[in-house]
Amino acid sequence: MPRTIRISPPELREPRLETWTLKLRTITPMFGGSATPREVDPAHPVRAASVRGHLRFWWRATAGARYGSAKELFEAEEAIWGSAEKYGKVALRALEQSAGQAVRPSELVPDRGTARTGPMEKFFLHPFNENRNEGLSEASGLKSVEFALELTFSLSEMEKGHLRQAIRAWIAFGGIGARTRRGLGALEVTQDLKDWLPANPDQFKTWFAVPPQKEVHHATLAGAVVCLGQPRKPSSADPYKGHSVWRDLGRFWARFRKGHYVEDPETGKTMAYTPMAGGKWRDHKTLLALRPKQERIALAKPFYGLPIVYQRLGDSFSGTLEAVHSGGRRMASPVILKPIAFADGSIRPAVIILNAPAPTRIRVNGEELALQLPDNDPVLEALEADTPLEAVRGAAHIQGFTQEVRL
Repeated sequence: MPRTIRISPPELREPRLETWTLKLRTITPMFGGSATPREVDPAHPVRAASVRGHLRFWWRATAGARYGSAKELFEAEEAIWGSAEKYGKVALRALEQSAGQAVRPSELVPDRGTARTGPMEKFFLHPFNENRNEGLSEASGLKSVEFALELTFSLSEMEKGHLRQAIRAWIAFGGIGARTRRGLGALEVTQDLKDWLPANPDQFKTWFAVPPQKEVHHATLAGAVVCLGQPRKPSSADPYKGHSVWRDLGRFWARFRKGHYVEDPETGKTMAYTPMAGGKWRDHKTLLALRPKQERIALAKPFYGLPIVYQRLGDSFSGTLEAVHSGGRRMASPVILKPIAFADGSIRPAVIILNAPAPTRIRVNGEELALQLPDNDPVLEALEADTPLEAVRGAAHIQGFTQEVRL
């Protein structure tokens, strides 16, 4: 007589959920970040959707560097973060929000600078300054914003490691709100510091080093360079934590924008930054010499991000330089300038040069041209740089940001 074998169905288990909660605080002013451009909501300054966008970017810059094609990257990113067709595995909530104090650009930088100092970090705030030509009043921001970030997820151990890596990169190199690549909304954690803040610069190698792919399809930390200044502890002289470090980065970028590194013909020495002196980059002269139906152009500044808007001053060139790629007319800068908080309570100025694909085509006042590196730019020659991004590294060293970490 045949026997009946009973097979019990497998036990169904709910996915195991895990929750991480981070306590965070801004160390530089926060502007923007709300659903309305240029504005920050004082009742709810931090939106979970905005944080998700930041974390997705830093996930691509870290774990995403492992994927050799855009298709592989999309599939891996969709599996964790979701898409329009698929739910992700990570839920975010911004809790316990405290808006700190309201602040305006004119209070952070009381004037446009002097002939001796220049505008410094006024450059970093330009989208939020008063613009009478466009009828825009001065925007309001917030300083010392505090919030708790709750992340709930069901991930494999590998995916969980990648999430941790993305969060650490966001805190170290990113921020909250707008203009984070120019130091706004920089973050520190206020609990479990050693889990989320680096103990020293060398820890960046342990946290973020990933062998880069032969061909770079998007910005990554794999192959990036971090140039750091000396550590600084907060003091009563700082209006708020990180402010003086942020101002130092403003001085650096003000000088770099002008290209004041060439030799002074009168003294034979490298010229100091002089706000009243003209720019030394060759781009402007090249643009003035642009001819109809020209097919190629050699410029340096588009490699630092697009668009670039030149305003007419006398007989100068005026117009807009835009990116030409599938992502639209913008190209995010591969150069990040920001204060970085460390676990010992110190803050360092940092110039981060991401490993990113270089632009190959550009649109100048609507006309598309092939973009190439200039071979006789006086600033590149003065900094002994073959490329614009190498020039950033050289200028950072001159500024005193000499501790270098290569990822």
